[in-house]
This record gives sequence, C-alpha cells and structure tokens, in this order.
Amino acid sequence: MIKKLLNFTKMEHTAFSLPLILTGAWMGAGNQWPAVRTLLLIILAAIGARLFGMSFNRIFDRHIDALNPRTAGRELPSGTMDVMTAMTVALSGLALYLGACIALGRWCVVLSPLPLIPLLTYSLLKRFTPLCHFGIGLCLALAPLGAFVAAAGHPRLTPTVLLFSGFVFFWLSGADIIYALMDMESDRRTGVHSIPAKLGAARAQGVSALAHLLALVCMLWLMGNGAGTAAGAAFTVTVLFFLMMYMPFIPVPKRFFPISTFAGIAGAVTALLV
Repeated sequence: MIKKLLNFTKMEHTAFSLPLILTGAWMGAGNQWPAVRTLLLIILAAIGARLFGMSFNRIFDRHIDALNPRTAGRELPSGTMDVMTAMTVALSGLALYLGACIALGRWCVVLSPLPLIPLLTYSLLKRFTPLCHFGIGLCLALAPLGAFVAAAGHPRLTPTVLLFSGFVFFWLSGADIIYALMDMESDRRTGVHSIPAKLGAARAQGVSALAHLLALVCMLWLMGNGAGTAAGAAFTVTVLFFLMMYMPFIPVPKRFFPISTFAGIAGAVTALLV
C-alpha cells in the first residue's frame, strides 16, 4: 500500500524540487541557512502541498487518463485505488501543509491560501487552453517565494528571489511542454488542450525553447556582474542540461526526467553560489 501511495503521488519528484524551495529559504534568511526547525517546517509544507496538488490532479484527470494508453495504468483509471483513498491523501496533504504554515508564523498563515488555488486548478486548464503548461509552472514558481517568506518572516520579496521564481516558472513551463510531446496524438483524439496538440511537435519545441531562453535570462539577470567562477560554472552546467532537452536522439521521457530536473537543480545551485 505504501508503495502504491508513493507511486500515486510521485513523491520522489519532491526531492528534486527541494533545492528550488531551499534556495528561496536561503535567500529569505539573508543568504544563509535558516534555523533547522524552519527548514524542516518548509520541507513539510512542500510535501503537504505536493500531496494535495498531485492527488487532485490524479482525481480530476482519472477519466482523461483512462483514454490515454500511457496513463491508463495509473492507480485511479486502472481501479487499483479508489477516489475516496485519493481524496484522503489530498486532505492529509492539505492538513500537513496548513499545519506547517501555522507553525511557521502569521505571514505564512495569511498567505497560505495563495498556492492552493493553482495547485487545485492547474490540472483543469488542459480542458480549456493550450497554455495549461504555464499553470504547473506557476505552482512551482510560488514555492521559493513561500520559502522566502517563511525564512524571512515577512512578505517583502527581493528582486533576487523574484528573478529566481521567474527562472523556475519558465524552466518548468517549458519542460512541461516537452513532457506533453508524449501525449500529442492522444490529446488530439480526446480533445485535451496542449501546445504540442495545437502546434505540432516542432513548433511546440520552439515555444518551450523560448520559455527556456527566458529562464536563462532571469538567471543571468540574477547573477548580474558580480558572479564568481563557481556560479559561472554552475550556470554553464545549467545551460548544458537545457540544451540536452532538445537533443532528438534522447528519448522524450528522459528529456523531461531526469534531464529537465537536473537543469532546475543546476539553476538552484547557480543562485546559491551568486
């Protein structure tokens, strides 16, 4: 059962988003690590938010997933998990997220509803607009901002964390377009909106490349003129991973995971070293 729940929520992907979240915490604490208690609570909030968002994604998409050969074997469409269990996981994640926010202080409580809205609704966007990929980008882009507030104790965001959030937004949005290449034909058959289904594979990759170019511009702007050798080296690695996402001899699933994940982590390392 535990293995099934872990697969249902893809919790292993949370570990790869943590560097982005912890970078926001680092910036909020004044370019140093906040207290261990604060870090642990931020991590718990991130886990809870992911459980909430991913569970509702699976619940809302269960009928669409059943029509797609790639996703028909997932827990809900295959019948190996019922909706009530999935809802219990989602509400448990919500409770964990809100509990961590309460422990992190007043501003986290006040602002806690803001990430929940895109987390709850991003999977619905594919029913209405091919721009749905930018919904999931927004979800993760809010994470370092929330970690910043948790570590700083106030919502006065700095230009640096805003630029880093911009990097995260464009990086993940572009990566999700590449991910959607796998479902292009299925999306066209079932009426699911996506940029690949709308534009075709070549032009969709052009859109994702533009998003990734904007991500790198955000990172360069964040680095400014004062970045040292270490940050420059990390940025070079980031660019290389971005380029690998467009190498046609690499299978699309690998281009999304783990290559796009490594691109995001390398970006987080770059920001930490500036």
